[in-house]
Amino acid sequence: DIVAFAANSTNQAETCLKLVGKMKFKSEDILNEPVQNDRPRAFFDVEVFPNLTLVCWKLEGEDKQVIRMFNPKPHEIEELIKLRLVGFNNRRYDNHILHALLMGYSPAQVYELSRRLVILNDRNAPFLNGYNLSETDVYDFSSVKQSLKKFEIDLGIHHQELGLKWDEPVPEELWEKVAEYCENDVRATEAVFNARKGDFLARQILADLAGMTVN
Repeated sequence: DIVAFAANSTNQAETCLKLVGKMKFKSEDILNEPVQNDRPRAFFDVEVFPNLTLVCWKLEGEDKQVIRMFNPKPHEIEELIKLRLVGFNNRRYDNHILHALLMGYSPAQVYELSRRLVILNDRNAPFLNGYNLSETDVYDFSSVKQSLKKFEIDLGIHHQELGLKWDEPVPEELWEKVAEYCENDVRATEAVFNARKGDFLARQILADLAGMTVN
């Protein structure tokens, strides 16, 4: 359609066609930038509801506190992504929520993105640059493919259910309950990461051979 439009120019058709030839109609390929290993590693998880976007994260180490971010602002996410982020199934979901928050999405807009990612399985929903916001994805590199809840049971660590409908607003008095659930998932993600260290080492070796990142 754009070529036809350019060709229909009454005075500068040739020039217009040359310009169309230089235009970019899609994003660049996903960048595989080397991870700066001197940055602290942090484990994270997100929970999304129509009126609440919650991001929980903690630095590596059992003694580290979990930080809770309720409907965080772009500048808060900008600081967070400076860390080496590790999540569970985050390359398909959580990373793109972070990217949306970075762009200033409202809770309602984030909820719609979440719905497109999970329910509609919309291939156009993910952000191209969202995939590499993290250092790695535990589910992705693990040789055992199962849910985080199943890992919690297998490892004998605390297992917690939320019991709220994801497609309904959460009363503000229950936000702390959501945060407790999210915090548990963050700690569980770190526990699974530590339990699957062998798989992560294998991924690092493959990444070195391929000249790519572990993500």
